[in-house]
Amino acid sequence: MNKKILKIRTPKGQYSIIVGHNTINDTAKYLKPLLNNNRVFIVASKKVIKFHKSKLLKVLDNNNIETVLVVIDDSEKKKNFNTISIISNTLLKKGIDRNDLLIAFGGGVIGDITGFVSSIILRGIKFVQIPTTLLAQVDSSVGGKTGVNTLHGKNLIGTFFQPQIVIIDTIFLSSLPKRELLSGYAEIIKYGLIMDYSFYKWLVKNGNKVISLNREFLIKSIYNSCKNKAKIVNKDEKEKNIRALLNLGHTFGHAIESINQYKKNINHGEAVSIGIVFALKLSQELKHLDNKKVDNAIKHLKDIGLPTSLPKSFKKNTTLKKFVLAMKKDKKVKRGKINLILLKKIGKAFITNKFPEEKLNKVILSQLK
Repeated sequence: MNKKILKIRTPKGQYSIIVGHNTINDTAKYLKPLLNNNRVFIVASKKVIKFHKSKLLKVLDNNNIETVLVVIDDSEKKKNFNTISIISNTLLKKGIDRNDLLIAFGGGVIGDITGFVSSIILRGIKFVQIPTTLLAQVDSSVGGKTGVNTLHGKNLIGTFFQPQIVIIDTIFLSSLPKRELLSGYAEIIKYGLIMDYSFYKWLVKNGNKVISLNREFLIKSIYNSCKNKAKIVNKDEKEKNIRALLNLGHTFGHAIESINQYKKNINHGEAVSIGIVFALKLSQELKHLDNKKVDNAIKHLKDIGLPTSLPKSFKKNTTLKKFVLAMKKDKKVKRGKINLILLKKIGKAFITNKFPEEKLNKVILSQLK
C-alpha cells in the first residue's frame, strides 16, 4: 500500500496525517491508542453513509469497537448553530462521555461542524478526521480550524481544536463527481501559488492526472498539499500571522459564496478558483506579476476545468458596493481594512491591506462586467 505519514506540531502536542490508498482498512490500528473505552461516535453525511458506511463500520466492528452513528445533512446552508445543537443533543442523549472519541466522517462541512462540537461538548473531547472529499483532504481536515456560518458571513464563529489523527484515503474519491474533485483541486493549486513554485510547475504538467485519479499522482498531490499546510500551521496554529497566507482567493471567494447565499451553482472550490483569479489580477494591477504569468495561471485553471469568471446570473444581481461590503465581513478585516493575500511572484504570497482602493475596485468591476 502506498502510504505517507506527516507530523503536525502544535503547542498542545503533535498528531499524524496518514495519506494513502485503502488506509481505511487500518483505522482500528490508528484508533486503538486513542481509545479509553471501546466506543466511538461518528458524525457523517447522508451521502457518505450511502457510499461508504460498510467500509468504516466493518473495520471497526471486526476490531470490537462499538460505534454510534449520527447522520446529518452536510450542505453549506446547514453549517449553522441549529445543526450544532442537534448533534450535541443527540450525542448527550446517546450518553457520550469524556472517554469517548468523536469521528468526523465526510467532507469539509462535516469536519468543521464535528470539530466544533468536539471542542465544546463536555468542554472538549478527542476527535479524529476521516475526510472523504479531495477538498477536505487537502485543506479543511488539516490544521484544526472549526466553525459555523452565520447571517454575517462564513466561519465567523468557531474554535481552533486539533484532531488526534487525520486518516486520508484516496479510495473515497472514486465516488465523487468530477465537479467535487475540481473543487478540491482549487485548494491544491493554491499551495503551489503561495509557497511552492516547483509544486506549481508539477501541477501544471500533471494536474489532469490528479483529476483523473491516477493513484500515484493523486497521493503525491495530497501529501504535498498537506506538507505545505503543515509547514505553516506548525509555525502559526491560530492564524496570528503567516497562516493567513492559506487564504489566497478566499476573501473574494467567501464574498462570492455569501452574496450567492451558498447556492449550489457555485460551490466552495469554484468560489476559491474565481477568487484566485481576482487575487492574480490585483497582483498584476499592483505590478507584482507580469501579464504572461497571470495569463498562464488562469489558463491552467481553465484547462483543468475550474471556473475563472462569475456566472451571468451572479453578475446581474451584484454591484461593486455589495461585493466590497461582503468582503468587509471577512475575519481578516481589521479596523475596517480589508487584508488580502496577493502574490509577489508565483510561489511567494504576502498579506497586505496597503493597496489603492481604486485598484481593488477596478479588478472587481472588471470581473462583474
